[in-house]
Amino acid sequence: MRLLETPQQTASRPVLVSMAADTFQTGGIPVVDTPVLIIGSSMVGMTLSALLAKHGIRDCITVEKHSGTAVHPRAALFHPRTLLIYRELGLYDQMAAESVKYYDEHAGLHAVETLAGKKLGTWMKDINDGLEGLGPTGRMFLTQQMFEPHLRSSATAHGASLRFSTELLQFQQDSQGVTALIEDTETGVKQIIRAKYMIACDGSRSFVRRKLGIAMKGHGLLSSSLTIYFSADLSRFVKGKYNGVIYVNNPEVRGFFRLDKTGTEGFLAVNTAGEIGSEASRHPGTNITNERASEILRAAIGVDVPFEITLLSQWDAVCDVAERFQDGRVLLAGDAAHIVTPNGGFGGNTGIHDAHNLAWKLALVLQNKAGADLVDTFQQERWPVAKKTIDQVFVRYIVRTAPELKTDGLDMEEEVPEPHIELGYQYHSRGLTTSGLPDGLVISDPATAKARPGTMAHHALITTRDGEGPFPIANILGQGFLLLVGHNGIGWARAARNLNLEESVSLPAIGIHELGDSESNNKLYEKYELTPSGCVLIRPDGFVAWTERQQAVSGFGGMGMPGPEERLNCVLNDILCITPQPPAYKTEGGSMVTQKGTAKTAEASLAATIFTQRRRLEREKTEFMDQMGAIDKQLADLERMSHLQNEIAMLGMKMRFAE
Repeated sequence: MRLLETPQQTASRPVLVSMAADTFQTGGIPVVDTPVLIIGSSMVGMTLSALLAKHGIRDCITVEKHSGTAVHPRAALFHPRTLLIYRELGLYDQMAAESVKYYDEHAGLHAVETLAGKKLGTWMKDINDGLEGLGPTGRMFLTQQMFEPHLRSSATAHGASLRFSTELLQFQQDSQGVTALIEDTETGVKQIIRAKYMIACDGSRSFVRRKLGIAMKGHGLLSSSLTIYFSADLSRFVKGKYNGVIYVNNPEVRGFFRLDKTGTEGFLAVNTAGEIGSEASRHPGTNITNERASEILRAAIGVDVPFEITLLSQWDAVCDVAERFQDGRVLLAGDAAHIVTPNGGFGGNTGIHDAHNLAWKLALVLQNKAGADLVDTFQQERWPVAKKTIDQVFVRYIVRTAPELKTDGLDMEEEVPEPHIELGYQYHSRGLTTSGLPDGLVISDPATAKARPGTMAHHALITTRDGEGPFPIANILGQGFLLLVGHNGIGWARAARNLNLEESVSLPAIGIHELGDSESNNKLYEKYELTPSGCVLIRPDGFVAWTERQQAVSGFGGMGMPGPEERLNCVLNDILCITPQPPAYKTEGGSMVTQKGTAKTAEASLAATIFTQRRRLEREKTEFMDQMGAIDKQLADLERMSHLQNEIAMLGMKMRFAE
């Protein structure tokens, strides 16, 4: 097969390569060229395609083997950060309007013995408890079935190419990209797709992940669960008493109801049924029949009422994460990368955050405005978050559904409050100025945590120098890099403007917002540890990348200190994983100038080089220390094994001579 070159990124649709010689070499199958091929067009795949299009990569292809969007009310709880992402895409108002049609905006999480019986407690009285003052969005109930048509419209409006009834048959990759064979399942027409990158959003049974041989690890199979979709009038059991998610726990069934606010539509998710703790109870979905499902549903309701079962769906309750999220130019996102039980609604939300993290990185790499290594930071940042999420959901599964699994030998974390997991984690990667962070994922209370490199840009109100505001910082996030400048930091604003105008610098544009000298900015200064003379650089995904507290001072190049423009340039190059090239100089009349003719000094060039090299060595030192820590752990393990071997040998000799 002849591999085709990728065209320059434009707003055009994917281009069908001319027939004749090309199709002859591919057995008559036409070849299509695209920058990114997305496998799976459920919530995560469609969100990724919409975000890529928003960032200027509109000629991607997304394929989905199903004929359309979701037809059953899966994933129902949207987290605040997820809603910020859809706010960026212009979907938030539609989602809010749709949600209140079917669900109480103050719904909660309750526990009952049966729907008609005794109340056992409340896990969360209101789904927005704990989110006060943390941002312009809260949590929201909205089923996948209701939401995906809106998302599909948004994705196509942004320019995304979505192909339903299309299946991935085979793929292979090389150093330049991925070659995939796809088939239209309705017509049998096949195409070969040549992509720079392929993203697997193809769910928990991911074909791509399995073909790559990437194993899952975590807590394994918890139960072969069952979802019973039904219609019945259960309003008298819920109105004025319960709303949202209603956990059921009795000797016959353990799971949860998800009902709309009328109490007439919904489903029962069954994790275990039958004798508590028995092996058979862990497989309610295996060989299920309508008769058995009716028994389980009746036991969960608590009284005999008329109902109609419309669908039975078996699924595995699992809390696992893939060993890695990347294999060359193929990446995993969503359920293909991590699988959790529905407790807390973390599954879909975590996948959407994957897409948000990855989209801007792919876009800048494909636009030649970032180094290819920037894509590698996707795993560095998202894997620790996914691992923490599966461990926390496992805790919730045990506590809310299967307490019998909590034994003395069970390795289980302490439960962390929802806002901490949703909004309080801190990334650590090459794409951030976070050297010196401790090993492992850092999680804090977003209500009190500072907005530092690696954290989300926490909520605060902004008033600009020209008097605009106060408005939430979320209003200006998500379009690109953003430089937030203190009211005395005009030197940093000037440096950013100069970089934006520098034709020889192939870097993404920086949005600049200068703060006004207003009391309304005091909370922001405190939250971001920002000084009036300093600045904060925020990435396109709304994470703080760099904080500078010092004033921008020019004219010290001869002392080995880069000026503000050079400093900002070096920081951007580092965050974007670009290895900067020294500027080309020529001598004219004894002075050193760049090829553009701008006067420069050798000392300034040296200062920039020293700064860049120092950052590189700091990063290499951090990586080396991580390696040393791993080696020390292996040595300790070997030492323990050796000691155990000695003990076994001595015990064996003792027993031998005792005979």
